[in-house]
Amino acid sequence: MAIPPNNSVDSGSVLGSSLRFKGELHADEDLKVLGIVEGSITHTKYLTVGSEGHVKGNIKGHIIVVEGTVEGDLLGEASVAVTQTGHLTGDIRSPSISINDGAEFNGKVVMDPPKPLRVGIQPEPSRNAPGSNNTVVTKEG
Repeated sequence: MAIPPNNSVDSGSVLGSSLRFKGELHADEDLKVLGIVEGSITHTKYLTVGSEGHVKGNIKGHIIVVEGTVEGDLLGEASVAVTQTGHLTGDIRSPSISINDGAEFNGKVVMDPPKPLRVGIQPEPSRNAPGSNNTVVTKEG
């Protein structure tokens, strides 16, 4: 899996290396963690735990990249990547997972495919019956 580029600091927030955060963290913008977070992180965008960063808690996010240290479970809606400098102790659940050579990982991996849109076509009634063009579209999940 190729890690999407996220070089723009202007599009999100950075928790600096001298910052210590304790509690539940929620974010709806790109986030880079360079300090220490003790507690859960719920995130809807691109989350990077930088090489100096340390998270002790579970992370739920859209795209999660671990370059530093995480002690907790990761739930990635789109993807999770543990780079060669990453240290992860915890389980990973995501449809796309990458663990690079050199990464330290202790846990289990569950790859859940994204839930597809399911199209079902009901059988057509006889051609002479009224309303003979019935199509049903459903989303299962």
